[in-house]
Amino acid sequence: MIRESLELSIDSLKHRKTNTILTVLGIVIGITAVISLMSIGEGFQYSIETQLQAAGSDKIMVMSASGGVMGGFLGEGLNDKDIDMIQGINGVEVAIGSLFKSVPMKFKKESLINNVIGLRTEDAENVFTQMKVFEINEGRYFKLNERGVAILGELAVEDVFEKELTIGDTVAIKGVNFKIIGVLKSTANRMRDSSLYIPMDQLRDMTDSKDSLTMVIAKVPDLDKIEKVADKIEEELDDEYGEGFYEASTTQQIAENVGSIFAVISFVLGGIASIALVVAGVGIANTMFTSVMERTKEIGVMKAIGATNIDVMQIFLIESSLLGLLGGVVGLFVGFLLSLLITIIAEGALPIPFKTIITLEMAIGGLLFSIIVGVISGIFPARTAAKLQPVDALRR
Repeated sequence: MIRESLELSIDSLKHRKTNTILTVLGIVIGITAVISLMSIGEGFQYSIETQLQAAGSDKIMVMSASGGVMGGFLGEGLNDKDIDMIQGINGVEVAIGSLFKSVPMKFKKESLINNVIGLRTEDAENVFTQMKVFEINEGRYFKLNERGVAILGELAVEDVFEKELTIGDTVAIKGVNFKIIGVLKSTANRMRDSSLYIPMDQLRDMTDSKDSLTMVIAKVPDLDKIEKVADKIEEELDDEYGEGFYEASTTQQIAENVGSIFAVISFVLGGIASIALVVAGVGIANTMFTSVMERTKEIGVMKAIGATNIDVMQIFLIESSLLGLLGGVVGLFVGFLLSLLITIIAEGALPIPFKTIITLEMAIGGLLFSIIVGVISGIFPARTAAKLQPVDALRR
């Protein structure tokens, strides 16, 4: 009987092509929205976690607490004394500071504003050999007290100016000439890879930043003690500046926090998109009621020759679930294409590497959800059809 019900349902959908297409379109839009929005949330989470892993699990990021995960790029206030304090804490192998600024620069006849990162020349060897956050790919790093030199991030070679930058070129930063002496390996962070690195003293002089820092990175070789060391750093900072102004977080802690945040974001985005599926469910119910009205006499004939109420309900429930299934499959395909398009656009628009991610669980969940919407939307019309009396149905 199930096979016969399936054949009848398929024939009915083929007979009412326009209604079927319009109804399926509602499910397609809903599933597409759910898949594409949730894939964006998954993509951002993966992107941030990838960058943190690239920094290494043995690092502690010390930054302003006001900006959360992005605090290190939004706040300042740390200074050179804090580097020395952190360096002196038991368990810290080495600590370095950095200063992030966006400043005007000029190369040949082209002028623009770009990110510049200041590094202390006395930290140069630690930065490029021990920390492994910034690694030289070509050329050399800063010498002690050296001025007027700059190192390019990997992407800065081609992406900053129209003309490619090379070692030996001179770039004017806020009117001061800097000679390019090296190129870094990728840091898995588009913003850092597109930046120019110059001696911190000069960047401070040009931006009137005195001795401020944006971030301090500490390396802890003993991973079993890294959280205790982070807590100790926070205690020292709380004593110096007051509780809650700065935070010291391990890359693992930041990754967990980011994961929690984006899990909520993905859930919310999926919930918002699900509203479209509810509307699509109303469309399925409307289509099924129309089908019941059009096939009243057919229902009467089926019941007159022995079809039970369950048999009739089965036919209409299979039909509504087919609408949900068809919409879900097409929606998954369109959602995948849309997510791919978002990835292509984001590659050139965002400061960090980004790609949307569609998980197997997400795809299966979306498909099941569309089928469930179809079944639920078809229950009431199916019951209405099953309750029809043969005599009344044949009389219409």
